[in-house]
Amino acid sequence: MREIIKGLWQIDEIGDDVHCFLWEWSEGVTLIDTGYPGKGATILAALRKQGYAPHNVRRIIITHADMDHTGSAYQLQRATGAVLACHTVEKIYLEQPRRRQSASLFLRPILWALSWVPTFTPAAVTPTELLVDGQVLPEGFTVIHTPGHTPGHIALLHKANRFLISGDALVNTRNKLRPNLGPFTPDTYNARRSVWWLAKKHGDDFETIVFGHGPAILQNGGKRVKALASRIFSTEI
Repeated sequence: MREIIKGLWQIDEIGDDVHCFLWEWSEGVTLIDTGYPGKGATILAALRKQGYAPHNVRRIIITHADMDHTGSAYQLQRATGAVLACHTVEKIYLEQPRRRQSASLFLRPILWALSWVPTFTPAAVTPTELLVDGQVLPEGFTVIHTPGHTPGHIALLHKANRFLISGDALVNTRNKLRPNLGPFTPDTYNARRSVWWLAKKHGDDFETIVFGHGPAILQNGGKRVKALASRIFSTEI
């Protein structure tokens, strides 16, 4: 694991294609997202190497129900007994993974076919805690509903430590910070609006951003999101 800032670790043992994170706090640790299907054992081994037994995991928070973020949620929840949390709107997609749609009509039959291949399909899992926008969690996170990439997508803001876990609301790939408007984002209008909301409501509250895809931004993250939103909505910021 690699420490991004004090207490926030990226679990890089699962590779760099998608990121999941570990947050250390006073009552244990919290996992944010769970990687692809079949990564549960790797994540548990990384936790043990860091000195944490499975029962130390108090909560698993899912930013959204894509298979690269929820793939090992069922395995990890069973192994740890942790609370499994997601936004209330996202619950149905964890319970019925095949309901997830892409924006591309061309991709939909391909995704449907892949959904029957275990390697590409998360096991269905029922969340034990449903989150809403503005909720403050014991770990210090404020839940921010950022729909667009999925209907119940959330970002997690830690005001005290000034960092944002963006999930896939933002990506930082090809050396460019941008909203996630690719073929797996069915609602590009709200994906843009979510960036606007992050900037307008929370842009002064964080310095560091970590992403589901792309390297972390360690400094001036809020300013960069505000600048991005300004380019997208030049008349509104």
